[in-house]
This record gives sequence, structure tokens and C-alpha cells, in this order.
Amino acid sequence: MRPVLANMGLVMQLAGILIALPIGMGFVYNESQAIIALFITSFALFFFGFFLNTMSVREELDFKQSCILLTGVFVVLGIIGALPYIWINAFNDTDTGSRILNGLFESVSGFTTTGFSLISDPGALPHSLMFYRSFTHLIGGLGIVFLLLAFFYTGKTLENMSRVMNFVRVTDSIKKSLVMILVVYSVYIAVFSGIFYLMGFTNIADTISVVLSSLMTGGFSPVADFSPYAAFPAGLMVIVMMIFGAMSFIIHYRIISGKLKKAITSEFIVFLLISALCVLVLMTLYPLDVYTTLFHVLSASSGTGFSTIDFTSVPEKPKLVYVILMFIGGMSFSTAGGIKISRLMLFFKSIFYTMRTAIGNDDNNITVDGNEFGSKVIIANLVLIIISLTVVLGAGVMFWFSGFGLVDSMFEVASAFGTVGLSAGITTIALAAPLKLALILLMIMGRVESIPFFVALSGLRLNKGSQGETVEGTSQV
Repeated sequence: MRPVLANMGLVMQLAGILIALPIGMGFVYNESQAIIALFITSFALFFFGFFLNTMSVREELDFKQSCILLTGVFVVLGIIGALPYIWINAFNDTDTGSRILNGLFESVSGFTTTGFSLISDPGALPHSLMFYRSFTHLIGGLGIVFLLLAFFYTGKTLENMSRVMNFVRVTDSIKKSLVMILVVYSVYIAVFSGIFYLMGFTNIADTISVVLSSLMTGGFSPVADFSPYAAFPAGLMVIVMMIFGAMSFIIHYRIISGKLKKAITSEFIVFLLISALCVLVLMTLYPLDVYTTLFHVLSASSGTGFSTIDFTSVPEKPKLVYVILMFIGGMSFSTAGGIKISRLMLFFKSIFYTMRTAIGNDDNNITVDGNEFGSKVIIANLVLIIISLTVVLGAGVMFWFSGFGLVDSMFEVASAFGTVGLSAGITTIALAAPLKLALILLMIMGRVESIPFFVALSGLRLNKGSQGETVEGTSQV
């Protein structure tokens, strides 16, 4: 565990430094209480990380340790990141226990890019804290763990972390790929923030918060009424950003590299077809205009979680469509949640693969978007889907037994697991503490994915002689 703690210390220190940006926003708006809360958070992250660094040994991490690190980072970030909400009592709680739990829920929701919120009026928060909420999407969405380790490590640790986090290199090295990610998303943030400003959204804190939440598919809204941002024509920009968030970074890289023909992958086409089909189905089941329906379909599939409709009044059949969208999620190697479309494609192709092998044909690999996958990868993909489905169904039944409707329960847990943040009215400040904790676990599991989450909690260790092949089977789709 000592190498894990040492690496976690590095992550905490970087997170503490990054909190300086929201603190700077607090000075701009002269928000003394928010500045104190954010400074305490920054101080706690940095010096807790410093303590772990001095007390532990920094060594290369194997796959098991990488899974523990990734899961542990989201837990620790969630705990320490809750301090600003607890300090200013963003939920108007009367008892300390509720304030701590609600702060933890809000913090985990942010770092996992889910977007569930227990704050009834976000517009009443200090501007710097609103920015902090959306900034946690950026930290969690781009993978602060991997971004940091990429600049401190080479070799086995970097390879294992890339496998755990489903990272696919788009250049000749992982580090160059990471630099490209940072550059591209920085440009996106600047460009879309400028577009919104020209459209008349002159509140810089709110605008950047919306952009961060959209691109990182987080869903935290800086205002209680999100409708101005969702209305035409500003809503078109939000739709574009949600699609960008759901797209594989490979597509972004090929577009900016001028490789437009290779940018249209089969996974992207399937994503568009699923979205179009669900729009048609939803307009039949729950007639809204095309624009509103498309907005919410993309919000669900990308994991963004923005909404202008009340899902408590949506009938059960349309809700089931949204459950499916949230469970599937966006494309691989993106900030979207869910099991990912590439895994769904591999699953359906594996059906015919199994039939071929059953009748004695050659055991050929399956190809998805030019990548070949053998039997071990196919089995691992099936296991991940089964585990994910079992977790969602089991959690849904637990909420159902707690007195909520079955469809509403499935909607809520699928939203948490898919890191979406849409709610059927269950996730409120009045939700029982055990159910809030269940949603917290689902959000963390959805962010790190099922297999790494359970590997981190299990006593299993990989055979060093076959580690690379085994790990690849869990992560390359």
C-alpha cells in the first residue's frame, strides 16, 4: 500500500494547487467566506498529500495497485472536496451529520462528473463556489491521476494506469497524447466561453461553469433556471459540447490533425444512430418538439445530465428509454459514462463469434474500428457488462424496496452509475442517508468502471507473467 499512498499524495498536492483557480475567482468577486472555505480545502489537500509523500515510498504500480489508487483518489477527493459545502452550509442543514453527508454527496457528484445536486438554488451560492463545483468536473473528467503520473513516471506504472483508465494513445507516446488532450480541451473551453459571451451571457463565472460542465459531461448548473442556456440558439452550443464530451478523443485528434476521413468511426456512427432512434421512439411515447427531445437524449447518452423538463412527470415507458441511454453511455475514451458504445458493439459481434467457434470454425479475432480483440478480451467485456447490469438492477431493487417506484428507482441508479445526474425526483435533500451512500458508491463505481472498482476491493492479484494480456482484456474497448 505504501506506493499507492505515495502516488495518492502527488495527486492530492496537485489538486490542492489547482484549487487556486476558484480561490482567485473568490478574490475577483470579494467573497470572503468562500475564499476561506476554498483555502482550507486547498490547504488540506496539499498538506495531506505532502504527509503521504513523506511517509510512503514511491515505486512503480502494478495493475491491482493502480485500481486501488484510482478508486481511492475519488474517495479522498470526495471527502476533502466536501469542505467548502460544509463550511458555508450550502444545504441549510440544521445538524452536523446531515451537513457532512450532503457535502460528501455534492463533492463526489462533482469529481465523478455525475452532476447530481442537493443544492436547491445554485444561483444563491458565491460565484467562486459555483465555479469550484464545475471545476471539480474538469479535475475528475480529464483524469487528474493519470495526468499527474504521466509527467512523473514511465514504464509499467504508466501502462497500467492507461489500461485502468481506458486510455488509448493517439500519438507515438502516452505523454504526447496527454499533452494533446490538455491543449484541445483548453482550446474548447476558451472558444465556447467566448461564443457564449458574444451571445450575451456576460457573467464569466456562470459561463465558464456551463462550458466546463458541458465538455466534461458533468451537469452541474450554475443557476437554478438552466432554460436560457438550453434555449435556441445557445442550446445548440450546449448540444455541440455534449456531443464533443461523448466523442472519443481519437476523433478529436484526427479532426485537428486533418484526418477527416478517419474521424468518422463506426462507434461514432452507432452513437448517432442510437441517438436518432431514441429521438423517434421518445417523440412517439412522450411527444415533445424535436429540439427538446434531442437535447435530453444527448444529455442522457453523453452523461451530461442537463435538463429543462421535470422527469417526475415523464411516463414510465419514456423513462425506460432514458435508462437504456444512460446505461449505454457515450463513446470509449471520452468523458462520458456508461458501459460505452464500443463495448456494446463488441458484445453483439461476440454473439456471432461464439456461433462460429461453436460449429468448429477458426477462432478468428473480432474487429471493432480497426482494433482486433481475442477471446480473453471478449470474455472480459462480457463480464464487465454483466457486472454493471447486475449492480444497476440490484441497486434499483434496493431503492424499490425502500418505497420508490421500480422504474423511477432504475432511472435514478442508472443515472448515478452512468455519471449522468438526471433525476426522477428521488435524489433530494430528504433522501435517507443509506440511499445517499448507495448513490455515492454507484457514482464512484461508474467513474472508475466496474472491474477496476472490484479489483481494488478484492484480494485478487494478477499473475505477473500474464498481466499485460489480462489487463488489456478489461480496458481496450
